[in-house]
Amino acid sequence: MATQDVTRPVFLPVVIGTPRQGRLTEPAAKFVFGEVSKRSDIETELIDIRKIPIRMDDAGEALKDSEFSATVSRSDGLILVVPEYNHSFPGLLKHVLDTNLKEYIHKAVGVCGVSA
Repeated sequence: MATQDVTRPVFLPVVIGTPRQGRLTEPAAKFVFGEVSKRSDIETELIDIRKIPIRMDDAGEALKDSEFSATVSRSDGLILVVPEYNHSFPGLLKHVLDTNLKEYIHKAVGVCGVSA
């Protein structure tokens, strides 16, 4: 396992975990992003799952969005802001995470749940 370079900020992207119209997750994610951004020891960016091109017509590595995959590879962990959806979390988020397992496995993941 790689060691953390303490000379650089930790990179923790905040992911808006649902593409639904009228989502209440977006303001919650923007709040979390704003709070994390105040920390000088953390670098962050806001990722909207709605803007990640999702392929469903192929298997394996071809499904990945290269930009999202590179961001997750570079990250030290993720902060997922997700709604409760039928007693679980959105299927699209699962698909995005499943196709990038290699990039985030063994990394810390924080989950902020949103319920309307």
